[in-house]
Amino acid sequence: RKAAPVVAEPAAVAAGPRGGFAHPLLLLAAVLLVAGVVTGSWLPLAGGWLIAYSSRTLSRTEAKWAALGLPGVVATGAIVWIWGRMEGRWGEPIREGAMRDVLLEAWPVVVRVAAVASALYLVWRARRRA
Repeated sequence: RKAAPVVAEPAAVAAGPRGGFAHPLLLLAAVLLVAGVVTGSWLPLAGGWLIAYSSRTLSRTEAKWAALGLPGVVATGAIVWIWGRMEGRWGEPIREGAMRDVLLEAWPVVVRVAAVASALYLVWRARRRA
């Protein structure tokens, strides 16, 4: 007696696997951003944000949000934090004449946080099915 051949349901085959990533170029941009964070190099950061901004996968609003909006929000948060320190509202107060040092210390952290925020957003959007 022969075993009956197993036939997959057409709907299950057409649907494909759940999860995964549909947009590898967005993942490349996210990887470049993370590489820039890890290495401290501006080239991968610029490349990641350029790919995100020029992406055809994202809508114009999403692309601008990934490359300009999220970094702008992070920079605004840093400005508010520094303002609060100047006013003595939180953190260690900034002493007279030390603003330059505070800005120089904050700058690399702000850029790295902005890059990580953009990378997370790009990975989230890359998971969206086409």
